[in-house]
Amino acid sequence: MRNRLTSGRISRLAAAAAMLAALPSVVGAWDEDRVQSQIQPYFGGWAGMYMVDKQDLKELVGVSDDFFTSALPAAGLSLGVAYGRLHVGVNGGYQLIDGDYNPFTLKSGTRTVISNQYYYRYQVIPIDLNIDVALLQNESPVNFLLGGSVGIGLVGMQLPYFSLATMVDTANTKYSYYNNDWNYNNFLLATAYAGARINLARRLNLEGQIGYRVLKSSEIELGNGYQLVQTNSQTVVDSSGRIKAETKQNIPVSLSSFYLRADIRWTFASQAEKDEDRAAARRKEMSERLAMLPPVRRVD
Repeated sequence: MRNRLTSGRISRLAAAAAMLAALPSVVGAWDEDRVQSQIQPYFGGWAGMYMVDKQDLKELVGVSDDFFTSALPAAGLSLGVAYGRLHVGVNGGYQLIDGDYNPFTLKSGTRTVISNQYYYRYQVIPIDLNIDVALLQNESPVNFLLGGSVGIGLVGMQLPYFSLATMVDTANTKYSYYNNDWNYNNFLLATAYAGARINLARRLNLEGQIGYRVLKSSEIELGNGYQLVQTNSQTVVDSSGRIKAETKQNIPVSLSSFYLRADIRWTFASQAEKDEDRAAARRKEMSERLAMLPPVRRVD
């Protein structure tokens, strides 16, 4: 019995010693020089079709006409590095302008005047940092990947307002003319996606993604210190009479929905690959030189 217990302890100690002995090789795999020698820079372009949740856009100014589209194209450039099956990069792009003239009604006395000169449009400039990992070895002709990104969506809007209100005091409100120009807000941008990567050539690959994009903001700034808010009014009746209370709150806007995207990337050789190519070229050169030498004759 004692021999079995002793042999069991020895086996566990031997396993622990083997794990400790393997640590240097594991740490060596992430050694700084090794990582630097295997990093591969890449650049490429991307294009996709992004679905848009239109509800907040319609409710933002109470538009009943549905002149926003449900899906918009976007395209851009990407730049990053690859290390093994891991890709990390920065993406920048542009999503097409969407919207139209917003009809509104003006009354002059008893006469109704219709005008269509105010735009209600928006556009998106996405900038994000992405990270994705391939599930199979890089040499696989078709690889599967999981990834995500986080960044900002610079959303420009033309809002069809005619005047802006500034409360001077509780009894007076000052109105000023609002110019129908583009104003920009920083929206939170984040994605999660799954996809596949096809190796078209040794350093050229095509990547397809299907995922979900979060694009939202908790408030809309109009510039010059103005902010878009909604007012909730409530009338309370008590013994002293009717009291009207008003509260103001920011208007959130979300354009989040699903998307499809394709990337084409050119990956440069790592330092380790360059060293291997140079070593292979030297071996080939030496073989060719040896093949050109005259045969050695045997002298008896």
